Amino acid sequence: MPLSLRDRFLNVPNYITFGRLLAVPILMVVMLWMEGPAMSYTAASIFILAMISDMIDGYYARKYKIISTFGQFFDPLADKLLFLVAMIFLVELGRIPAWIVCIFLSREVIVTALRGVAIDEGIIIAASHWGKYKSALVSTTTIGLLIHYPLFGIEWRLVAWVFVWPALIFSLASGIHYTARFVQELKKRDRLKR
Repeated sequence: MPLSLRDRFLNVPNYITFGRLLAVPILMVVMLWMEGPAMSYTAASIFILAMISDMIDGYYARKYKIISTFGQFFDPLADKLLFLVAMIFLVELGRIPAWIVCIFLSREVIVTALRGVAIDEGIIIAASHWGKYKSALVSTTTIGLLIHYPLFGIEWRLVAWVFVWPALIFSLASGIHYTARFVQELKKRDRLKR
């Protein structure tokens, strides 16, 4: 039985996703005024809370089987917006070079476009281990870059730079992996139609 309009759009996981989308402009405002440790810690806290909300909505959607096309598209989109907004502002703050952010941005735009086409074609490509590792590494890198200053005896700037290279490698590898799976699924569908 198909999901009702309410089940497709007005459900707890999607409300949490909307909350994460609202975190994007809040993070932007904080990062516009980011000078010194206090604002860096505030920006990092917003980002961390948003990432926790991503785990909660995913868990809730799987547990109660509330999977919708809207959620499948907007949940990762909210994550990407949050991460990319933070990264773009971090370039301006001199915490990461623009060329690294351009690679992250290119990967996210390509995968998001392919995901949109896949959904339109009725193709479901489940998240792979590559993508999950990429997300964990990118989130750790972003948190380290946002905190930047020493906190709890940890040099967060250095932590970020330890993770940025694996994050970059996994970002590219997961993008290539997703693209290859997308092409395979299209070919499989094409064969079944014949």
